[in-house]
Amino acid sequence: MSRQGLARLTGALYALNFVLGISAMVLTRQGHASAGDFMTLAGALEYAVVVILLGRLFDDPHRTFSWSVAAIGLAGCATGAAGALHLFGSTATALAVFGLYCLGLGALVSRSARAPGVVGALLMLSGCAWLTYVDLSLARLLQPYNMALGIIGELVFTLWLIFAGLRAEGERVPAEARVGPRV
Repeated sequence: MSRQGLARLTGALYALNFVLGISAMVLTRQGHASAGDFMTLAGALEYAVVVILLGRLFDDPHRTFSWSVAAIGLAGCATGAAGALHLFGSTATALAVFGLYCLGLGALVSRSARAPGVVGALLMLSGCAWLTYVDLSLARLLQPYNMALGIIGELVFTLWLIFAGLRAEGERVPAEARVGPRV
């Protein structure tokens, strides 16, 4: 599969994760905690695939950094799965771990130039929003703004993957797509 095809597939799977996560929240709020936990578990397992695919998409030439970021993402998936199974942690704990993941992924996207820098910056803002879940009282105080900011950055990245794909490393950015002053 081409890099573009893999990027679009990854974006589609990322979008599926939004559906699973929203379904889990709705089911839980409607009093169907077991069904919500099942959707959270399914989302954690499905997102692990997304994390691995993103690691692969960004591993050249940033192999060590890419797979270090992926390891954090997989730790978030494991934390989310453990929370859904009531072993330890919670979805809030997983969101805090995903905060670190989004910070790293955003930096990776920005450093790679395979997507516009603004997409990477929005992912880093998402990471900051998810990091508010380190302290649940802070997260509750900032809701729904932290949730919205977290979702916006990841959604923009997802849509970029689906509709634009990723540029090859070293590919020039068209002048109309550049951000900042033109020289």
